[in-house]
Amino acid sequence: MTGLDPRTKIVIIICLSTLAVFLNEPWPLLLLFVFTLVVLLLMRINFFRMAMRFKKLLPLLLLMLIIQSVFTAGGEVMFSFQGVHILTTNGIHSSLCILFRLLTFFSSAMIIMTSNSKDYVLALVQLKIPYEIAFMVLVALRFLPVFIEEIRDTLVAMQLRGIDLQRIPWRHKIKFYTHLFAPLLSSVMLKAHQLAITMEARAFRIYRRRTYLRLLQYRVADYVVMGFFVIATIAVLTRGFLY
Repeated sequence: MTGLDPRTKIVIIICLSTLAVFLNEPWPLLLLFVFTLVVLLLMRINFFRMAMRFKKLLPLLLLMLIIQSVFTAGGEVMFSFQGVHILTTNGIHSSLCILFRLLTFFSSAMIIMTSNSKDYVLALVQLKIPYEIAFMVLVALRFLPVFIEEIRDTLVAMQLRGIDLQRIPWRHKIKFYTHLFAPLLSSVMLKAHQLAITMEARAFRIYRRRTYLRLLQYRVADYVVMGFFVIATIAVLTRGFLY
């Protein structure tokens, strides 16, 4: 599945994301997440290495699950503190749904990594998406690594000045990150301004019709994979609406 057309991969991502949105039970969402991991394996994506990059998000996910459980009323109370229901069956049900839904979103997004960003722009254009929108997608894909690199460089610069982020209290850490994002946002805006000047210098949008060196072509495997995912998505959604 590594040689699939980028348009086929876009269809796969849309189908998996659609199912993750409409399914509202933990077990179906868990099965969908496992199926997404199987798709990643077939595309030879090392999702374990990618998961290590997201391990810093685990405290945020756990906090979000606890908050969701606290503010979801109903069900049997499993744990309470001074009259406040901390854990309930409905809260755990809702928290698990959110967890598996987010994991499916993150996992399906990894499929984008299997093709060049320029191929996705070409795929969107051949799907009759206006080139301006396709170009914005390309810019977003290009700016995300730059944004992450800016954050990493800024944090390293802060640490070289003797700031230990692990020892800063939470009340001061929030203030620290507030001061961190101000120059970071300024740097990103400067790069966006330079990109806009470059686009104007190269007469962006001067021609209504653009030509391309190559065109994407569907293969038999693309039709089979797209048909399977579209039919399976419609079948699951139809069954869910009927019941």
